[in-house]
Amino acid sequence: MTLRLTPMNLARAYEYLRATSPLDELNLPPASKVKFSVKRYRDRFSHMQGYRRSTEVEIAISERLVGSTFMLMASMAHEQIHLYQHINRSETPKTQHNAEFDEIADRVCIAHGFDRKSF
Repeated sequence: MTLRLTPMNLARAYEYLRATSPLDELNLPPASKVKFSVKRYRDRFSHMQGYRRSTEVEIAISERLVGSTFMLMASMAHEQIHLYQHINRSETPKTQHNAEFDEIADRVCIAHGFDRKSF
């Protein structure tokens, strides 16, 4: 892949998206409160890991699968929705994406031009 990913670049992508509609309505924490890491996942573009007993949250992006700015932004926005649901405890157990996730994702994809089918 040609795009060089670093934790700093991930934090900047996060802050850009956090400042744009409709993600700016979700009251997400600043990048300084989130750990960003670059992984070598083969089975996913990105992953958000939150821990119930602490405020620690990590967003990881796969350098194997995310090789363009467009894919980085789409992957980051996807994880920001998961982060929102984690903070608000609105995830559905044993389900990756519930109706709330889908509703927010629809709005994000329209606003940013992401392909909803691959989002």
